[in-house]
Amino acid sequence: MKSDRMTLNVDTTALLAALDAIPDAVLAHLKPESKITADNVAAEAARRVQRRTGKTGDAITVEETHNGDGYVVFVGNGRGHVGRYLEFGTRGHAHAHPFLFVSARLEEGPNLRRARLAIQDAIDEKGLGDA
Repeated sequence: MKSDRMTLNVDTTALLAALDAIPDAVLAHLKPESKITADNVAAEAARRVQRRTGKTGDAITVEETHNGDGYVVFVGNGRGHVGRYLEFGTRGHAHAHPFLFVSARLEEGPNLRRARLAIQDAIDEKGLGDA
């Protein structure tokens, strides 16, 4: 009786090493792109914020995340800064005048495009892309 089976031995060492390296490569490519996004959000928020003194616009900050894998945009030190009241309004007193989250939403599309390209660059760098 003839068998239809075939045995193929393949050394997957290089492939597995490339796959293992992908997460670090993706992070290395995404982090600079996330800085661009954070800076764009901060700049747009500074243009949109309502001004009396300019202190709120000056308090818009971009910082690296605690774990170092990205960036965060915030206003002031988070302890009762007027930016929060402008963004969300207050109960019974002031209406919201959103500026920060609207700026983030405007940057969503460009950020997604940059992220896709960065991920593809990481894949290509490790030799796993469409060559």
